[in-house]
Amino acid sequence: MRNGISVYAGLDYSIQENILLIEKAASLGMKKIFTSVQIPETDNGESFFDDFAMIMAVGIANNFEIIIDVNRENISDFNFDRVTLRLDDGFGISEIVELSRARKIILNASTVTKDFLVTLANSGADFENISALHNFYPHLFTGLDINFFMNQNKIFHDFGITVGAFIASLEGRRRAPFREGLPTLEDCRNFNTDLSARFLAALDTDFIIIGDGLPTDYELESVAMITDNEIILQAQIFTENLIAVEMLNYIFTCRPDISKFVIRAMEGRQILKLLGETIEPENLIERNFGDITIDNKNFGRYVGEVQIVKNLLPADSRVNVVASILEEEKFLLRYFKPQKKFSFRLV
Repeated sequence: MRNGISVYAGLDYSIQENILLIEKAASLGMKKIFTSVQIPETDNGESFFDDFAMIMAVGIANNFEIIIDVNRENISDFNFDRVTLRLDDGFGISEIVELSRARKIILNASTVTKDFLVTLANSGADFENISALHNFYPHLFTGLDINFFMNQNKIFHDFGITVGAFIASLEGRRRAPFREGLPTLEDCRNFNTDLSARFLAALDTDFIIIGDGLPTDYELESVAMITDNEIILQAQIFTENLIAVEMLNYIFTCRPDISKFVIRAMEGRQILKLLGETIEPENLIERNFGDITIDNKNFGRYVGEVQIVKNLLPADSRVNVVASILEEEKFLLRYFKPQKKFSFRLV
């Protein structure tokens, strides 16, 4: 994933703070800068254009893809060769087709419809130059519904178009004037930034941008470390078995045949064979929703199978309860689907 930050000229972020943010993000391997020239509260005087030019220069020098949010009225003022234009609503089919044949553009993932994309395709748009990015929502309670978001992502993915979305900073300086965060999903408005990023990755989002302009170093690091759209779950460890702990540090794949009571990993038994070990029985207790289990040697050829429990299950002398998903993250289990990658962050 090529994740990124937002940098704004003309607001209450000094040019020194903006430059430092860009350099920190670059040092963490982040690749995108989002900026907008459509913020009513922005000072569009000389200081704005001076700061904007500096943001552009420092971003380009640090090899960022710079995304500028533009509309039909101001596109000619910011139509630079070295940037990607994020087209707000109002552009016609012919304009988008022409732009897509000449440069990289980004569509509004929150409002574009399937019919619109069909028309673009039939009109000869170059989809190699098209990606999509959802809106962020400064107004409290106006962020997107999760099911709508997932459906929009699927529409774009069916056309081979990558989709990005915004998350808010919870601990940094939220953007003026409302300072209530700039998320795409309303449910994420007051999530910590780390959980928001992992949630968007679970929802098959292709890149993630922090919407607010001055996140903390920890928030930057949290987003930078999301490198794939796998589901990353924080879990409390219960076992002292070093083999079990080592197994839980691998990346797993959800089996294509979905089970009623458990989420089954495809790789557990193979990992155990690779390690050349076995799993001794321990912690043979009742299994609760969100528990992580590993089948022990009493289960014969299933030894090493890794599962996440979806329903209350009885204790079994063949199954070790080795960890449990943190309570506040168990909601992520509803977003598992066949062949989805997942991993654990043990705490």
